Amino acid sequence: NRLLAGSVFVVAGYGWCGKGVAQRARGHGAHVIITEIDPIKGLEAVMDGFEVMSMNEAARRGDFFVTVTGCADVINAAHFSRMKDDAIVSNSGHFDVEIDLKALKRLAVRQRVFREGIHQYTLKNGRRINVLAEGRLVNLACAEGHPPGVMDMSFANQALAAEYLKRNAGRLAAHVYPV
Repeated sequence: NRLLAGSVFVVAGYGWCGKGVAQRARGHGAHVIITEIDPIKGLEAVMDGFEVMSMNEAARRGDFFVTVTGCADVINAAHFSRMKDDAIVSNSGHFDVEIDLKALKRLAVRQRVFREGIHQYTLKNGRRINVLAEGRLVNLACAEGHPPGVMDMSFANQALAAEYLKRNAGRLAAHVYPV
């Protein structure tokens, strides 16, 4: 229930998922910053019109943070200490290792469930960090944007397409077939 338009939206990682998240945030009117350790992906982000910087720099500026890297501890204690009051942090990458929640819990003087799916941590400096879905895959755990039923259908379609390709391999021309 926060407006993205006019906010600073930090996307950690510029692979296929990060590109989609960044485009969607920009479409909602956010100023999007990309953090990326791969220089080629960083260059792609610049060529797509995004500002690129380290998470250390972006942590001071962001209102929203989404990790989509597949790497551990993408957002850590040093980053939490730099974040604005009421920052929102979430993960849409792999598992729940991208946000260092152990470090955040150590930094926090108070924790509370702000509302379902949002855990708020108050730091010693009084700033609050809001973590969505306990750092798990926000698109699944919060289920409003990408419910498991959609994934079931997607995987079923992929499986049927693979079965079709196997059964008809000798009769198909070499080109891309829409599913």
